[in-house]
Amino acid sequence: MRSLRIAAVALAIAGVVAGSSVANAHPRCEEVEATIYDKVVDVGCPPPTQVCVAGTFRGEDGFNGTSVFVLGSRGEAPPTAPAYRPVSGTITYTFKDGSTLSALETSIGNVDTTTGTGHAGGTQEFTGGTGRYQNATGFSYLNQHWQTDHFVTTIQGEVCRPRR
Repeated sequence: MRSLRIAAVALAIAGVVAGSSVANAHPRCEEVEATIYDKVVDVGCPPPTQVCVAGTFRGEDGFNGTSVFVLGSRGEAPPTAPAYRPVSGTITYTFKDGSTLSALETSIGNVDTTTGTGHAGGTQEFTGGTGRYQNATGFSYLNQHWQTDHFVTTIQGEVCRPRR
């Protein structure tokens, strides 16, 4: 009976040690909250893109820098919401230290830059990056509106970086 208890304790300790090793292998996630201020431009876009949406972003805990959104596709408006169109593309955040964070952005909205009205909502799925965001994952929810001559987009979510 005593040897059975010793074996059970040994297994429990092994489980705790293995569990803590697994916990250390999980990515480290941090909350992201930021506001992006950007506009449609025809300079400074990544080749071969001729037009993109570029600007700056400001957030908490050093989540600040420049951003570039490149349109991938625009969908047709759904019959039940004819004023709304889905949009998908990639956004790259560049930080002061040169690190980048990339995401697939998908949203639907009714933004009309000619009238200065409309809004959009969607998601960003973080797909990697460079520097401190190499192999990053995560997500953010976004909401956007048009203000005079530029977009104002707030994001909220989490970015996860593997432990080094």
